[in-house]
Amino acid sequence: MLDLRELDLNMLLAFDAIYAQLSITRAAAVMGLSQPAMSNALRRLRNLCGDPLFVKSHLGVTPTLAAHRLSEHVRGALDGLREGLSQMPAMHHQEPQRPLRISCLDCFQPLLLDILLAPGEQEWQVRFYQSRRRDALQELGNGKLDLLIDIDQQVSLQSGLRKLPLLNDHYVFAYGAGLEQPPRTLADYLRLPQVQVSSRREGLSPVDLELGLKGMRRNIATTVQSPLAARLIADRQPLGLTLPSRVATVLGLRQAPLPLERPVPLELCLYVENHYRFERGMERALAQIQKAFAERPQPLMQREA
Repeated sequence: MLDLRELDLNMLLAFDAIYAQLSITRAAAVMGLSQPAMSNALRRLRNLCGDPLFVKSHLGVTPTLAAHRLSEHVRGALDGLREGLSQMPAMHHQEPQRPLRISCLDCFQPLLLDILLAPGEQEWQVRFYQSRRRDALQELGNGKLDLLIDIDQQVSLQSGLRKLPLLNDHYVFAYGAGLEQPPRTLADYLRLPQVQVSSRREGLSPVDLELGLKGMRRNIATTVQSPLAARLIADRQPLGLTLPSRVATVLGLRQAPLPLERPVPLELCLYVENHYRFERGMERALAQIQKAFAERPQPLMQREA
């Protein structure tokens, strides 16, 4: 029978991280340890359990049957310990946790703050960034970001990332007080000057890709990174926008269907590192974010007359 006096809490933390990341190297990075230190903790636990727990594979490591059985107990024990320690009076006088770094459109930021800074929630230090799309998943994987809200992208099994669906949307023509009416025909739509909202210096949106297949392109008058800035421009200039319907609603813009043969869909996802799977505060926040995006959006700004 296993003697618990031989058990070190760091061994369980190491097991938990390796099980989540399916890689000793990534688990070591998540815990802030060297790979030899992580391997040593795993070796000690293997000796205690009499099982290899993880075997090498082309993707990293694969849990054994014993590891799968053990994982639920380890997760429950660590969750219980975290919950118990969080109730200790001294814990309420500690410094807030490290910042929660999020990359998303600025028009979604107030909604996220309503969730993350709600009374009784974990004391997050929320910081927003707008990463370039081609860099965002890499920044999430190497610890420079904690959460990413972006369009649906392929995530490999060995990346150590989770992808959670947020909403299915479609693109619309959006306009503010600067424009009296939306374009009625495709020719009018292509001719009308528009504000492009993009954090990237290059690359095409799904709508532009659809148009490009037919040898067409929009008349882009200006490009801005901020949807909120685009909203202010749309109220002062006779410019239109092509946006996801959800974003147009949050910005308080009027909407009209795109004059295309079929709607252009958009799937928005939430990306997070696997090691957060076992943190109750984060799991609760993720569930609330998913619920909030599933509800009817409320405009942040009122339409100008």
